[in-house]
Amino acid sequence: MKKRIIIGINNDSIRDSYSDVFKKDFKIFAAKDGIKLIDLAKKQKPDLVIADISLSHKGGFEILKELNKKKIPIVIFAPYEKEEERKKAIELEAKDFVSPDQTSPFELLRKVKIILGQQKSYRLNLMADSDNIKKLMKDLGYKPKLKCDKCNSDIILYLIRDFSKGESHFIVSFICPKCG
Repeated sequence: MKKRIIIGINNDSIRDSYSDVFKKDFKIFAAKDGIKLIDLAKKQKPDLVIADISLSHKGGFEILKELNKKKIPIVIFAPYEKEEERKKAIELEAKDFVSPDQTSPFELLRKVKIILGQQKSYRLNLMADSDNIKKLMKDLGYKPKLKCDKCNSDIILYLIRDFSKGESHFIVSFICPKCG
């Protein structure tokens, strides 16, 4: 049975894009305001909630305080990265703090899988051993480039343990942290 996730994001198109990425691996419930999110949480008993701080009626921080009592892991979503909001989320014991300008839907999917214990992930700095990394990328069928073609960000190597295929099986991905 798929784990249940509530995605409560104020912006319809962002909520829909995150839901589309998550629906293959999780049972998704969507909410565009805080009251609906709380109602869904009571009815659906989610395994995790993604709560936008800018939801109407009840924002992500209010939801975090309320659902922490029920021991539901919460990822706080913010339209823009602000250090004071990140600090508040950590103080209130959010599992993570993300924003679309810093975290792609694919990166958030990986973070959620790690939070829920479905994957073990290792993130490696590619610049430390760039010659060997370029050879590895070529051997694995990737373009041997350490910068994203779209945004020129440094590419990150993710080694993700796939428990569904056994303890020693890893998925290798070279991913732009901004573009996914």
